[in-house]
Formats: sequence, structure tokens, C-alpha cells
Amino acid sequence: MSLVITSNQFLENSGNYNSAFSYRNALRSTTRIPANSEIAVQSVKVNKNGTLTLTKQDALYQYFNKRPTAISPIEKSTGQVHLTQAKFLPGDANVLELSTIDLASRLQSGLNDNIFHPEMTGLITCNACDTSSGFQGFDIKYNQRNASVVNYSASLLPTDFYNPWGIIYPTAGLTFDPATQRLRMNVNGGAGDVVKLHNVATLTQPLSLIDGGYTVNVSGTRGSSGSNWTCGLTRSVPLNTGNGVDYFNVDRSVGYRKFDYYDYKITAEQQGSSDRYLHVYHSVSVPNPATGNDVLALQEIEYWTIAGNPFAGAGPYNFSANVSGVDSVMFKTHNEIVEIHLYAGATEYKIIEYDSTRAKSQNFKPIAETCRYLYPKFHIDSTSSAPADGKFIQITDMKIHTNYVFGDEDQDWWAYLTFNNMIDDGYEVDMRFFNVMTDPELYVCNGLTGKLLTNYTNTLIVAPDNTIFPNTPNAPMSSILGYVGQSILDNPIEAFPLETFTSTAPPVMKSNTSLFVRLNNMGFSSINAGVGATSKILYSLPRFSQDGSTTGTGLYFEPASRVYLPLNNPNDITINEFSVDFVNENETLASDLSGKSVVIFHIKSIM
Repeated sequence: MSLVITSNQFLENSGNYNSAFSYRNALRSTTRIPANSEIAVQSVKVNKNGTLTLTKQDALYQYFNKRPTAISPIEKSTGQVHLTQAKFLPGDANVLELSTIDLASRLQSGLNDNIFHPEMTGLITCNACDTSSGFQGFDIKYNQRNASVVNYSASLLPTDFYNPWGIIYPTAGLTFDPATQRLRMNVNGGAGDVVKLHNVATLTQPLSLIDGGYTVNVSGTRGSSGSNWTCGLTRSVPLNTGNGVDYFNVDRSVGYRKFDYYDYKITAEQQGSSDRYLHVYHSVSVPNPATGNDVLALQEIEYWTIAGNPFAGAGPYNFSANVSGVDSVMFKTHNEIVEIHLYAGATEYKIIEYDSTRAKSQNFKPIAETCRYLYPKFHIDSTSSAPADGKFIQITDMKIHTNYVFGDEDQDWWAYLTFNNMIDDGYEVDMRFFNVMTDPELYVCNGLTGKLLTNYTNTLIVAPDNTIFPNTPNAPMSSILGYVGQSILDNPIEAFPLETFTSTAPPVMKSNTSLFVRLNNMGFSSINAGVGATSKILYSLPRFSQDGSTTGTGLYFEPASRVYLPLNNPNDITINEFSVDFVNENETLASDLSGKSVVIFHIKSIM
């Protein structure tokens, strides 16, 4: 007779262990089991987490921005709270009983799908915290991209662009040649807005907000007769949706091509039959006397009136005369800041440079929640009878993220609002004071500190809040996740940018499942009629441990009478390993176990 003591080899704080529900113990040397032996389980010790109940209505909220206060509420910020739910799969019931591991995985997916920031998406983790004592709760970790992206201009392909008006690219619009990095006009602009819209192309990847931006050489638009052109940035505008922003008002907009939506743009506009001049616009909040409601509309920044501007003077810069030799346009993005710099060779002209002391009308509006995903957009308008006059824009620098899909509602908040008919939520953000150029209250844009987003930090709302986050009614997650007595999580245990929110106590769980010990590499056999097959299950754990518990740490089980199964070994056998699983009745691994598991087997000969 002999006892065999097995356990998973848990190495605390290292994350390196055989799991509590599936492990192998290798012997340093083989051991002999006598012929005609039988085996039983003598005792079991486990940490059983049980399950957590989750419904499709359970949610929390995320907020990533400068933290609001009573003095500076969320309505004064560029951000918004985002309803976030654990990921439900097609076919899932309305109510699920989930293991801690499954809940952590589903919540991690939901957190990443609803953070809606290009420097955060994909970097959030949620883990069930296991120690040798068992499950302790959850860790939710936020991280931020902490580096500039490289120049992708040499890697762009024609498929990286599309015409936002539904014309199949590249049969209409602008044709991109990767060999020369040129966007070339292939349709005459002609007369009429609809035709002119064909000569538009939008990049399908968003700019980085950490020293992001792009540079294009526009000297190819000049030619013998010259051409109007536009370079700018736009939020995701879905195909075939007009200008893409329901509350954008053409009549209240100014400038050339005011029917075509941009958040920020610079254009070379021909004034009648005269020369082309450089104009700068952004879409901001203006009153609409016709309805009494505020709307978004393109408004001009008169850069030539700004003291210290390199082109300060009597009016906009004459691009046709081009006495300064301007050949390139650069857009720069730094968190909430957008700037335009012009170049004549190596000479730089900061035509729109952010200055927090200036009036709002002399800076671009801040990048807000509605346009955190900014896509480069281009236009060339021919005045010739055919496109063969060779007008083009050459892309020389493009600092974009390449791991995103244009208009993905799981990444881009504007796309989410568009596809879920929630545009009113975007309207509320776009109409805030920072977008009202006539409002005397200044908004100081948050830039970068090194490669990090200045003043930005993560906040979780896990229970309804009536203080600084009043619009959070559907947040019953504090008890489910173990954040006891907390509604707002804004004090992470690790410093920005790696912010970690750890449960204050393990959540209360329940267990409605049966648990079995399976010994995989021995010669006995049992029958699991529930799955209609033979099995290696050796022992069924009672629902209650010796102290009457169904879940918790250090649950101990010892049968009053051991049930032996024959090993079916007519001869002596040698063995060098024990492979142990804890399984559910359907023989799936019991992932609700954690920490240290111990199983003691008893082997005896029946000779």
C-alpha cells in the first residue's frame, strides 16, 4: 500500500505554475506499482472560486481624459464617459454564470472595445488575481502607447485610400501611385459639386496623437494653369452618408468646397479668375438663426491677422505668386493640439501654431472625443478639360496607426455613434464651449509630456455616481468585480501611464457545478454516461467541504469510505508521472479553481 501526494507547483508572484485545475507531477525516478492494484482518492484540497453571475444589462463606465472636478466638470472637458460591458457572444443567454477567468477575458474585450482612443485601444488587460491562497479579485490595467509612430508614407498602397462618396476606387477620385507616393487626379473636376467630389481621397488609417501628422508636397498642383487643392483631417465619414455629420450646416459654413466635411483643413482657393490664396478652416460650433440651434460649420482662421505669424499682412498668402517658395504642407497632432506648418525646402513657416494665450479664433479647436480618430483627407480640383495635365499631391511623411479599421465602431467613437443612431451624444460634445470661438472663456489644450498624453488619466465608474459623473445609471459592477464600497475608481495602485485598479476584496461567488478528479495516465476506467463515453474520472467531490463551504480557499474533502477502481495491471508496472485534471460533469476543465491544489491518492494491491 502507498500514498501518492500530488499538487500543482505554484510559484507565487511569478505567474509560472501548473494550473490549479490541470497539472502534471513528474517523478525523479520511476516507481513500481504491484500487479493487480487498485486506486482511490484519499483526500483533496482546493481553492474553488465558483462563478459570478453576469447579465447583458450589467455595465460600467470608462473615462480617459483630464479628470473632472466640481469646479471643472466633465462638460468643460473634451471627453465623455463610455458605457462598457463584458463581451457577450452570439447565442449567449441573457444571464451567464462565468468563471473568474472567463469574466476577466470578456471584460478585457469590452474595455478595449469601448475606450475609443487610438493610443489606448488594445492595451487594456483584465486578469483574475490568483495567489497560493486562491482568487483575490481582479486587476484592470491601463497602458498607453508611449512612442511616436514611424513614417509609413513609403508603405502606403492604393487600398489604403477610398473616395468617401461611394465611387469605386481607383476608377474615380484620386489615384495613388506607391512608386512615386503621389495622389493624382484622374477625373476632371468640371462644373458642379457632385463631380468635384469625385476628386477626393481619404486615408483609411488614423493619425497618431503622439507626434503624429503628415507632410505633403503640393508643388505638383501648380502646373501651367494651377489647380485648387485641399489638405485636411476628418473624423470617420461612412460611405454614402453625405457630409457625414448630421448637424454640419453648409449654409453657415464659409469658404471654398464648404459642402465637403473636414474637421481641419488648408486650401489653395481661386478667387474668381484671379490667383489662388491659402485659407485655413475648422468645423466649430456656430448659431443657426434659421432654427435657433447651434450647428457645426466651417469657419476661417485669419492667420494673417495673428501677431508674429510668418504670413501676417493684408490678407491670405498668394499661393499662385508664392514669393516664399512654399512647396509642402505639414499637419502636426499632439494629443488635443493640431497645427499646420508650411515649408519652402528646409525653411519652416508655422502658419497655425498653438498658443494657449491667444483668443480661441486664432487656434485650431482641440481634438475632442468626436474626432480622436482623425483621417488625412485630400482634394485636387482640375480646371483643365482633361485630367492629363498631371496635377498631383505627393505624400512624403505619414505618421499613422496601421492596426485600425476605418469606421470600426469598436474603436472609433464617432463611428459607434453613427452606426447606433446616437449622433446626439456627439452633438453634445461638439457644442461645448471650447468649440465656440466667440465664447471668451479659453480652453487650454492638453499636449504631450515626453511621449505621454498630458493630464490624461483613466477613471472607472463601477456604481452609479451623482457627483462628477452624473450620467452613469447603469453601473452595478462594484460588487461583481470586488470593488467594495467604491463607485469611482480614480486612484490606481500604479503610476500613469500604467494604471492598475485592483479589487479591494474577492467578490462573493456561488457554485452550482459538480467537480470531479480525473487521473489521465492510469489503467483504470470509469463511465461518464452524461457524455456517453468511458472516462478517467476517479472521484466526485461533494458539494460541501468538510466545513460546509461550497466556495473559498482551502476547501478540504475526504471521503468517509474510499471507492477503489482496479488498475487492470496483471503485472507490475512502472510509472514516472501523474497527470491530474479537475473537470466539470461534461469533462471540461474546471477553470474556477485557483491557487494551490492538492490530491492524495491511495494505491493498494488486492493480491
